[in-house]
Amino acid sequence: MAPQPATETPVRVLESPAPPPQEPPPQRAERSVQDFERRLEDVVSAIQELAALRFDARAHVGPDGDIIDAVAAGVNFLGEELEASFNEIERRVTDRTAELSLATRELSRQALHDELTGLPNRALFWEHLSHRLKMTERRKAIFAVLFLDVDDFKLVNDTLGHAVGDQLLVDVASRLSAVLRAGDTAARVGGDEFVVLFDEVASAKAALGVAERLNEALRAPYDIGPDRRVVTASIGVAVSRDGLRTADEVVAAADAAMYEAKRLGGGRCVAYSDDLHRPSDRRPPGDSLDRPIIPVEADRRSRPRS
Repeated sequence: MAPQPATETPVRVLESPAPPPQEPPPQRAERSVQDFERRLEDVVSAIQELAALRFDARAHVGPDGDIIDAVAAGVNFLGEELEASFNEIERRVTDRTAELSLATRELSRQALHDELTGLPNRALFWEHLSHRLKMTERRKAIFAVLFLDVDDFKLVNDTLGHAVGDQLLVDVASRLSAVLRAGDTAARVGGDEFVVLFDEVASAKAALGVAERLNEALRAPYDIGPDRRVVTASIGVAVSRDGLRTADEVVAAADAAMYEAKRLGGGRCVAYSDDLHRPSDRRPPGDSLDRPIIPVEADRRSRPRS
Protein backbone atom coordinates (compact mmCIF):
# COMPACT_ATOMS: atom_id res chain seq x y z
CA MET A 1 0.00 0.00 0.00
CA ALA A 2 1.40 3.26 -0.95
CA PRO A 3 2.14 5.53 2.01
CA GLN A 4 -0.27 8.34 2.54
CA PRO A 5 1.10 11.78 2.46
CA ALA A 6 1.30 13.42 5.93
CA THR A 7 -1.36 15.93 6.65
CA GLU A 8 -0.37 19.22 8.32
CA THR A 9 -2.00 20.00 11.61
CA PRO A 10 -3.37 23.47 11.40
CA VAL A 11 -1.60 25.85 13.83
CA ARG A 12 -3.93 28.11 15.80
CA VAL A 13 -2.42 31.47 16.21
CA LEU A 14 -3.40 33.14 19.54
CA GLU A 15 -3.93 36.76 18.96
CA SER A 16 -2.76 39.04 21.77
CA PRO A 17 -5.36 41.49 23.05
CA ALA A 18 -5.32 44.76 21.38
CA PRO A 19 -3.46 47.39 23.45
CA PRO A 20 -5.64 50.08 25.02
CA PRO A 21 -5.92 53.12 22.98
CA GLN A 22 -3.08 55.48 23.83
CA GLU A 23 -3.75 59.10 24.54
CA PRO A 24 -1.94 61.36 22.29
CA PRO A 25 1.09 62.75 24.10
CA PRO A 26 -0.25 66.31 24.24
CA GLN A 27 -3.45 65.27 26.03
CA ARG A 28 -1.55 63.12 28.57
CA ALA A 29 0.81 65.94 29.39
CA GLU A 30 -2.08 68.35 29.82
CA ARG A 31 -3.82 66.03 32.28
CA SER A 32 -0.61 65.64 34.35
CA VAL A 33 -0.22 69.36 34.54
CA GLN A 34 -3.83 69.78 35.69
CA ASP A 35 -3.38 67.11 38.40
CA PHE A 36 -0.17 68.76 39.59
CA GLU A 37 -1.82 72.15 39.70
CA ARG A 38 -4.75 70.73 41.66
CA ARG A 39 -2.45 69.11 44.22
CA LEU A 40 -0.34 72.24 44.42
CA GLU A 41 -3.44 74.27 45.15
CA ASP A 42 -4.36 71.82 47.92
CA VAL A 43 -0.88 72.06 49.40
CA VAL A 44 -0.93 75.86 49.27
CA SER A 45 -4.38 75.89 50.85
CA ALA A 46 -3.21 73.58 53.64
CA ILE A 47 -0.12 75.68 54.32
CA GLN A 48 -2.20 78.86 54.36
CA GLU A 49 -4.55 77.26 56.84
CA LEU A 50 -1.65 76.24 59.06
CA ALA A 51 0.05 79.59 58.67
CA ALA A 52 -3.07 81.21 60.08
CA LEU A 53 -2.11 79.51 63.37
CA ARG A 54 -4.81 76.90 63.13
CA PHE A 55 -2.40 74.45 64.66
CA ASP A 56 -4.99 71.74 65.19
CA ALA A 57 -5.42 71.31 61.44
CA ARG A 58 -4.42 68.10 59.78
CA ALA A 59 -4.73 68.31 56.01
CA HIS A 60 -4.83 65.12 53.97
CA VAL A 61 -4.32 65.71 50.30
CA GLY A 62 -5.10 62.77 48.04
CA PRO A 63 -3.24 59.50 48.43
CA ASP A 64 -0.08 61.31 49.52
CA GLY A 65 -1.79 63.05 52.39
CA ASP A 66 0.76 61.74 54.87
CA ILE A 67 3.25 64.23 53.53
CA ILE A 68 0.95 67.14 54.23
CA ASP A 69 0.12 65.71 57.66
CA ALA A 70 3.83 65.62 58.43
CA VAL A 71 4.11 69.25 57.36
CA ALA A 72 1.14 70.06 59.58
CA ALA A 73 2.76 68.27 62.52
CA GLY A 74 5.96 70.26 61.99
CA VAL A 75 4.07 73.52 61.76
CA ASN A 76 2.09 72.53 64.84
CA PHE A 77 5.26 71.88 66.80
CA LEU A 78 6.75 75.15 65.66
CA GLY A 79 3.53 76.95 66.49
CA GLU A 80 3.42 75.45 69.97
CA GLU A 81 7.01 76.50 70.57
CA LEU A 82 6.25 80.02 69.36
CA GLU A 83 3.12 80.16 71.49
CA ALA A 84 5.03 78.97 74.56
CA SER A 85 7.76 81.53 73.89
CA PHE A 86 5.16 84.26 73.45
CA ASN A 87 3.42 83.28 76.68
CA GLU A 88 6.73 83.29 78.53
CA ILE A 89 7.64 86.70 77.13
CA GLU A 90 4.19 88.02 78.02
CA ARG A 91 4.52 86.65 81.57
CA ARG A 92 7.92 88.22 81.98
CA VAL A 93 6.68 91.55 80.66
CA THR A 94 3.71 91.40 83.04
CA ASP A 95 5.95 90.54 85.98
CA ARG A 96 8.42 93.25 85.06
CA THR A 97 5.65 95.80 84.65
CA ALA A 98 4.31 94.90 88.10
CA GLU A 99 7.79 95.19 89.60
CA LEU A 100 8.32 98.57 87.96
CA SER A 101 4.92 99.73 89.20
CA LEU A 102 5.76 98.68 92.76
CA ALA A 103 9.18 100.32 92.50
CA THR A 104 7.60 103.52 91.18
CA ARG A 105 5.07 103.60 94.01
CA GLU A 106 7.81 102.93 96.54
CA LEU A 107 9.99 105.70 95.13
CA SER A 108 6.99 108.03 95.19
CA ARG A 109 6.27 107.05 98.78
CA GLN A 110 9.89 107.59 99.79
CA ALA A 111 9.93 110.96 98.06
CA LEU A 112 6.87 112.13 99.99
CA HIS A 113 7.26 110.37 103.35
CA ASP A 114 9.67 110.49 106.23
CA GLU A 115 11.91 107.44 106.23
CA LEU A 116 12.05 107.07 110.01
CA THR A 117 8.43 107.57 111.06
CA GLY A 118 6.56 106.82 107.84
CA LEU A 119 4.64 110.10 108.16
CA PRO A 120 4.26 112.48 105.22
CA ASN A 121 7.23 114.78 104.80
CA ARG A 122 7.38 118.54 104.31
CA ALA A 123 6.65 118.39 100.56
CA LEU A 124 3.49 116.29 100.94
CA PHE A 125 2.25 118.33 103.90
CA TRP A 126 2.67 121.58 101.94
CA GLU A 127 0.75 120.01 99.08
CA HIS A 128 -2.16 119.06 101.36
CA LEU A 129 -2.15 122.44 103.09
CA SER A 130 -2.05 124.35 99.79
CA HIS A 131 -4.99 122.29 98.53
CA ARG A 132 -6.93 123.02 101.72
CA LEU A 133 -6.25 126.75 101.34
CA LYS A 134 -7.67 126.69 97.81
CA MET A 135 -10.87 125.15 99.18
CA THR A 136 -11.33 127.87 101.81
CA GLU A 137 -13.68 129.90 99.62
CA ARG A 138 -15.94 126.90 98.99
CA ARG A 139 -15.89 125.55 102.54
CA LYS A 140 -17.10 127.67 105.43
CA ALA A 141 -15.47 125.50 108.08
CA ILE A 142 -12.02 126.67 109.16
CA PHE A 143 -8.94 124.51 109.53
CA ALA A 144 -6.05 124.56 111.96
CA VAL A 145 -2.33 123.85 111.72
CA LEU A 146 -0.35 122.71 114.76
CA PHE A 147 3.42 123.04 114.93
CA LEU A 148 4.89 120.66 117.49
CA ASP A 149 8.42 120.46 118.90
CA VAL A 150 9.51 117.75 121.34
CA ASP A 151 10.95 119.46 124.41
CA ASP A 152 14.57 118.63 125.31
CA PHE A 153 14.97 116.16 122.47
CA LYS A 154 18.66 117.03 122.19
CA LEU A 155 19.11 115.84 125.76
CA VAL A 156 17.67 112.44 124.82
CA ASN A 157 20.13 112.06 121.95
CA ASP A 158 23.10 113.31 124.01
CA THR A 159 22.48 111.18 127.09
CA LEU A 160 20.75 108.07 125.78
CA GLY A 161 21.94 107.86 122.19
CA HIS A 162 20.45 108.45 118.77
CA ALA A 163 18.82 105.02 118.60
CA VAL A 164 16.72 105.88 121.67
CA GLY A 165 16.00 109.31 120.19
CA ASP A 166 14.82 107.75 116.94
CA GLN A 167 12.52 105.38 118.80
CA LEU A 168 11.07 108.32 120.71
CA LEU A 169 10.28 110.09 117.43
CA VAL A 170 8.61 106.95 116.10
CA ASP A 171 6.48 106.75 119.26
CA VAL A 172 5.50 110.42 118.97
CA ALA A 173 4.53 109.90 115.33
CA SER A 174 2.41 106.90 116.30
CA ARG A 175 0.53 108.91 118.91
CA LEU A 176 -0.04 111.74 116.47
CA SER A 177 -1.46 109.34 113.89
CA ALA A 178 -3.79 107.82 116.49
CA VAL A 179 -5.66 111.11 117.01
CA LEU A 180 -6.08 112.01 113.36
CA ARG A 181 -9.46 111.94 111.68
CA ALA A 182 -10.20 111.32 108.01
CA GLY A 183 -8.85 114.29 106.09
CA ASP A 184 -6.29 115.28 108.74
CA THR A 185 -2.56 115.11 108.03
CA ALA A 186 0.44 114.78 110.33
CA ALA A 187 3.97 115.21 109.02
CA ARG A 188 7.52 115.27 110.25
CA VAL A 189 9.27 118.39 108.95
CA GLY A 190 12.51 118.39 110.93
CA GLY A 191 14.55 116.49 113.49
CA ASP A 192 12.01 116.67 116.34
CA GLU A 193 9.46 118.93 114.67
CA PHE A 194 6.04 117.82 113.50
CA VAL A 195 3.09 119.64 111.93
CA VAL A 196 -0.54 118.60 111.95
CA LEU A 197 -3.32 119.81 109.66
CA PHE A 198 -6.76 119.47 111.19
CA ASP A 199 -9.01 119.69 108.16
CA GLU A 200 -11.97 121.15 110.02
CA VAL A 201 -12.39 122.83 113.40
CA ALA A 202 -15.27 124.84 114.80
CA SER A 203 -13.23 127.81 116.02
CA ALA A 204 -9.78 128.96 117.11
CA LYS A 205 -10.72 128.06 120.68
CA ALA A 206 -11.74 124.56 119.57
CA ALA A 207 -8.44 124.20 117.73
CA LEU A 208 -6.56 125.09 120.92
CA GLY A 209 -8.62 122.48 122.77
CA VAL A 210 -7.66 119.85 120.19
CA ALA A 211 -4.01 120.81 120.66
CA GLU A 212 -4.34 120.44 124.45
CA ARG A 213 -5.81 116.95 124.10
CA LEU A 214 -3.06 116.02 121.68
CA ASN A 215 -0.44 117.30 124.10
CA GLU A 216 -1.96 115.23 126.87
CA ALA A 217 -1.74 112.13 124.71
CA LEU A 218 1.91 112.88 123.97
CA ARG A 219 2.61 113.39 127.69
CA ALA A 220 1.84 109.77 128.54
CA PRO A 221 5.01 107.93 129.69
CA TYR A 222 7.44 106.55 127.13
CA ASP A 223 9.88 103.68 127.46
CA ILE A 224 13.13 105.62 127.17
CA GLY A 225 16.25 103.62 127.83
CA PRO A 226 15.93 101.67 131.07
CA ASP A 227 13.12 103.85 132.47
CA ARG A 228 9.61 105.01 131.72
CA ARG A 229 9.71 108.77 131.45
CA VAL A 230 7.48 111.67 130.52
CA VAL A 231 8.42 113.78 127.53
CA THR A 232 6.60 117.03 126.90
CA ALA A 233 6.03 118.98 123.71
CA SER A 234 5.49 122.62 122.83
CA ILE A 235 2.66 123.23 120.36
CA GLY A 236 1.76 126.32 118.38
CA VAL A 237 -1.68 126.69 116.79
CA ALA A 238 -2.73 128.77 113.78
CA VAL A 239 -6.15 128.77 112.13
CA SER A 240 -7.27 129.80 108.66
CA ARG A 241 -9.13 132.87 109.93
CA ASP A 242 -5.96 134.58 111.11
CA GLY A 243 -5.56 136.40 107.77
CA LEU A 244 -3.01 133.85 106.54
CA ARG A 245 -3.13 133.33 102.80
CA THR A 246 -0.38 130.87 101.90
CA ALA A 247 0.91 127.60 103.27
CA ASP A 248 4.17 129.26 104.26
CA GLU A 249 2.33 131.94 106.22
CA VAL A 250 0.15 129.44 108.05
CA VAL A 251 3.09 127.23 109.05
CA ALA A 252 5.22 130.24 110.01
CA ALA A 253 2.41 131.48 112.26
CA ALA A 254 2.08 128.11 113.99
CA ASP A 255 5.88 127.97 114.29
CA ALA A 256 5.99 131.39 115.98
CA ALA A 257 3.28 130.30 118.41
CA MET A 258 5.24 127.12 119.17
CA TYR A 259 8.34 129.15 120.11
CA GLU A 260 6.21 131.26 122.38
CA ALA A 261 5.10 128.04 124.09
CA LYS A 262 8.75 127.06 124.55
CA ARG A 263 9.59 130.53 125.92
CA LEU A 264 6.90 130.04 128.52
CA GLY A 265 8.54 126.84 129.71
CA GLY A 266 7.47 124.18 127.22
CA GLY A 267 4.90 121.44 127.60
CA ARG A 268 2.04 123.74 126.63
CA CYS A 269 -0.03 125.01 123.68
CA VAL A 270 -0.18 128.60 122.44
CA ALA A 271 -2.51 130.05 119.79
CA TYR A 272 -1.09 132.39 117.19
CA SER A 273 -1.71 136.13 117.31
CA ASP A 274 -0.24 138.92 115.18
CA ASP A 275 2.16 140.17 117.84
CA LEU A 276 3.75 136.71 118.06
CA HIS A 277 4.60 136.45 114.36
CA ARG A 278 7.89 138.35 114.48
CA PRO A 279 11.37 137.05 113.61
CA SER A 280 12.65 137.87 117.11
CA ASP A 281 10.08 135.52 118.59
CA ARG A 282 11.03 132.50 116.51
CA ARG A 283 13.61 131.29 119.05
CA PRO A 284 13.19 132.77 122.53
CA PRO A 285 16.37 133.96 124.26
CA GLY A 286 17.78 131.48 126.72
CA ASP A 287 15.76 128.62 125.26
CA SER A 288 16.80 125.74 127.48
CA LEU A 289 17.94 122.48 125.97
CA ASP A 290 19.31 121.08 129.20
CA ARG A 291 16.21 120.73 131.35
CA PRO A 292 16.06 117.11 132.56
CA ILE A 293 13.49 114.70 131.24
CA ILE A 294 10.92 114.34 133.99
CA PRO A 295 10.64 110.87 135.56
CA VAL A 296 7.06 109.61 135.70
CA GLU A 297 6.65 109.74 139.49
CA ALA A 298 8.17 113.20 139.79
CA ASP A 299 5.90 114.46 137.03
CA ARG A 300 2.81 113.11 138.77
CA ARG A 301 3.78 114.81 142.02
CA SER A 302 4.46 118.12 140.30
CA ARG A 303 1.16 118.30 138.42
CA PRO A 304 -1.78 119.98 140.17
CA ARG A 305 -4.66 117.76 141.12
CA SER A 306 -7.89 118.38 139.26
